Amino acid sequence: MQSIIFIIYAFFIFCYFLISFFIAYHLIKYAINSHFSHLMVAFFSIISLFLLISNIFLFFSVDWQTILKNIFSNNIGGF
Repeated sequence: MQSIIFIIYAFFIFCYFLISFFIAYHLIKYAINSHFSHLMVAFFSIISLFLLISNIFLFFSVDWQTILKNIFSNNIGGF
């Protein structure tokens, strides 16, 4: 069951990279000033990398085994 969460999270990370690539592409392609666009892409990349690293750190700090055990042992069938 824990592997399903990791697969979903890997898909989330893949989508994050894909969306970040498209944002960076559009910042470069449709910028009025090319110097400003490179500055914005650098700023965007640094902030995105910081958010990604903090997200990965927080994801792996969660005890998924205990959470899943409590969810499925106490509430099988809903309420």
